[in-house]
Amino acid sequence: MLKLPWLLILFICTIGDAAASGGGVDSLKTALSKTTNNNARIDLFTEIANQFRNKDGDSMRWYAEQALLLTDEKTSPVAIVKVLNLIGIYHFQTAAYDSAIYYFERGIPNAQLAGDTAQLASFLNNIGLCFTYKSAYDKAIDYHLQALAIREAANDPKVSSSYNNLGITYERMNDLANAEKYQLKALELKRQEGQRLPLANSLLNLGIIKRKQEQYKEAIAYYEESLAIAREFNDEKKIANALNNIGSAYVSLNDLKKAVGYFEESIVLKRKIDDLQGLTRTLGELAEVRAFYGNFAGARALLFEAEAIAATISSREIEHLIYRNRANIEEMAGNYKAALEFERKSSGVWSEMVSQEKNDRIAELEVAFSTVQKEAQIERLSLQNQVNDAKAASERAWFTGIVICLSMLVIGLMIYATMQGKHRKAEMIIQEHQFDALQRRYVDLLEGPMATELAVDFATINSKLLDPLTEREFEAFTLSLAGQTNQEIANNLFVSINTVKFHLRNVYTKLGVSNRKEAVEYVVSSS
Repeated sequence: MLKLPWLLILFICTIGDAAASGGGVDSLKTALSKTTNNNARIDLFTEIANQFRNKDGDSMRWYAEQALLLTDEKTSPVAIVKVLNLIGIYHFQTAAYDSAIYYFERGIPNAQLAGDTAQLASFLNNIGLCFTYKSAYDKAIDYHLQALAIREAANDPKVSSSYNNLGITYERMNDLANAEKYQLKALELKRQEGQRLPLANSLLNLGIIKRKQEQYKEAIAYYEESLAIAREFNDEKKIANALNNIGSAYVSLNDLKKAVGYFEESIVLKRKIDDLQGLTRTLGELAEVRAFYGNFAGARALLFEAEAIAATISSREIEHLIYRNRANIEEMAGNYKAALEFERKSSGVWSEMVSQEKNDRIAELEVAFSTVQKEAQIERLSLQNQVNDAKAASERAWFTGIVICLSMLVIGLMIYATMQGKHRKAEMIIQEHQFDALQRRYVDLLEGPMATELAVDFATINSKLLDPLTEREFEAFTLSLAGQTNQEIANNLFVSINTVKFHLRNVYTKLGVSNRKEAVEYVVSSS
């Protein structure tokens, strides 16, 4: 399922440290051209790759892969760990999560051989992040807990990062109690260590959790403290995000005048720092507030601006959100025909996005297969060259005498047997990796969102009502029955929380109930 990233932008999931300066690349390339020592070349390729980290991902990957191709069973596990980490980070940064997991998992036994517990925890943490982004939350939690146990035992300063990542994953699982517990632990550590900017991130994360719990005043308190720290460091992006979140919280409290002020200040900053995607989202939120005031012309003007920006960044996700905003505003204005048209456009874009995501995941898997096959092919060629060298040596020895010939024959047979064993081992590894990757892929494609426990049929419900539910009211109602909070329903339907409350009030009135509990009892009794 596609996940909208605007919350994830606020949840800071970091992977690795900043890249070193690229000033030494030329000298490293010169040194590389002058050495034939295999281990030295591995180290040089790795260091060049590290110089390109966070600057030129394709170059980083190419040099790291050259280093990996030179490794063999004699290569130091420390060197292999560095190479696999760089390649895994490249695939993580390009959202090729299956490939990233493959390389990080290969790094785990090497980190264990090297006795590098910090890197072992980093591999486990990074795999957890990959599974979080793949929405495989149970697996993500397992890896994050393993990383946390290692870091706690070693008093690793990155313990707070593990707490943060666990909080993020639990929040996405809607396990808000555990999410809050781990985020509070991260917050406490960051306060103790005086990590001001990271502290602002944790405060923002806790604000989001409180908002999902519908504890809006507590959310605003966290957001405002985060905002104060961001202003202290003049971090304009964090300031803009905090302002936007405070505005959204005030919308939930129905204090629309305050919400407008925060949205407008956030928009000014986002224009200044050229945060176009964030700007379009805030314009959409402000447009819905304008519509609540009945200023439909002003609301449409904001969305026209958002559409113009979206055209420059070619984002299908933003296009989908804008169509949803337009549909909501036209519905509030009573222009139901226009609302339906925008809703159809929104659904069409969404369907294309889902289809594209599936194609991207297939392409990602094919890349992983291609990488494994390329490595296996090089290994086979290397083994064949060694066998050929052994045969050539045996032939040359024939001319030096019968005794030497027999000795070389024995050696050649031993080498041949060893190479055949390695060849069979390589083939088995390839088959295992291909099977594991295919299995993960098909499980991912076949898994769908969980069905709600209550079977609610639109036609059946309406057949019992004098005033039938609209499709939008039914959609909000079914999500409510599934246990989602009003904020989650608003996020899923891409509307404001006030719109959700409006629809649910209409539903309760038509059903003759006064709250969600009575609505559930009504559905159960009607089933």
